[in-house]
Amino acid sequence: MSENYFEKRGKTMQAIRQIYDDAPNTIPIPEAFRHRRIEVLLIVEEETSSPHGLKSLLADMPNVGDDTDFSRQRDFGRQEVIWDS
Repeated sequence: MSENYFEKRGKTMQAIRQIYDDAPNTIPIPEAFRHRRIEVLLIVEEETSSPHGLKSLLADMPNVGDDTDFSRQRDFGRQEVIWDS
């Protein structure tokens, strides 16, 4: 949506971003926002267990299966199409 979407409809939008390193049991709502319609969005930021990325993730995978389990199926191309005339 464009920035003017809410302005054209006589509405304004205020956003407050607060990051907690250790989330409290309750989160205070600012006085100006109380008893009004609000939207609350909570996002949990998971810490990655491996800071080394994809290469480390792939190296940690268990050594199971045969190469044939992961090989591509042979491509025989399209079969001849017969059209109804």
